[in-house]
Amino acid sequence: MRSLKKMVLAGAATIMGFGFLASGQAQDRVNPLTLVEEAPAEAWRTVDQDDLLYMDLPSGQIIIETRADFAPGHVERIKTLARQGFYDGTIFHRVIEGFMAQGGDPTGTGTGGSDYPNLTAEFVRSLDSVVDLTVLGRDRRTSEIGFIGPIPVGAQPASLKDFFTGGNLGLWGMHCKGVMSMARAGDPNSANSQFFLMFNDSRRALDQRYTVWGRVVDGFENARRINRGEPPERPTPINRMRVGSDVPAEDQVEIQVLRTDNEVFEEYLRASGYLSENDFIDNVCGITVPVKVNGEIEL
Repeated sequence: MRSLKKMVLAGAATIMGFGFLASGQAQDRVNPLTLVEEAPAEAWRTVDQDDLLYMDLPSGQIIIETRADFAPGHVERIKTLARQGFYDGTIFHRVIEGFMAQGGDPTGTGTGGSDYPNLTAEFVRSLDSVVDLTVLGRDRRTSEIGFIGPIPVGAQPASLKDFFTGGNLGLWGMHCKGVMSMARAGDPNSANSQFFLMFNDSRRALDQRYTVWGRVVDGFENARRINRGEPPERPTPINRMRVGSDVPAEDQVEIQVLRTDNEVFEEYLRASGYLSENDFIDNVCGITVPVKVNGEIEL
């Protein structure tokens, strides 16, 4: 995971390279790093250890925040299997550069699963069933974009409410870098144990077709080291996968995520150039919600 300071410096270089600061007028730009560093305690949310997954790879540890409020059935299944040691020793059997890494199959072939029944799809949730949603803007593809914790989501606009039976609007997780989603066969209700981790933006191909259930909040650099191939010549194993509350206290990592419903997050997006004055979002999949790992700010 890159430090926020490195990201800010890289972003500043890009801005200068395009000449946005060469207008001849001095521009007072808010430093995104400063905003995050000076964010008050109430702007941070400490993730409950029971909502974290610790995935140990040969390259290091990945920590995932699960969102049971967004995909309750899938999160329950993943945690149940992790607690049974089901994923320990399984491999990433399908890993495509610039796309995703798929694992969670005990046979390592892409055809296996657990003995539990297949899951009912949770591609789209009712907007009324999710309370922790902050709508921030829009882009050319989605009229309302926000976040549920660290997960970017799209939502149907309120103006459509009267056109739906019962007035329920839908929202869905976006398949951006670091997002965790559930693999399945052709049947929408065929997800079982296999999952995939996103390397890049695949919103167009995957959104509303697969169930998003979490996002990497620490250790994404270790995911980048997963061996590529279909299957890889030397598949990367999951050495161990645990629910955070089952990890010994001395080995637990404190994860604090910047609250996306706090004004600091919106200010951070604007200062970073992701959110324009007219609330247009530039590259939603490039946004990583700032995180503190054992008190140290990372992005």
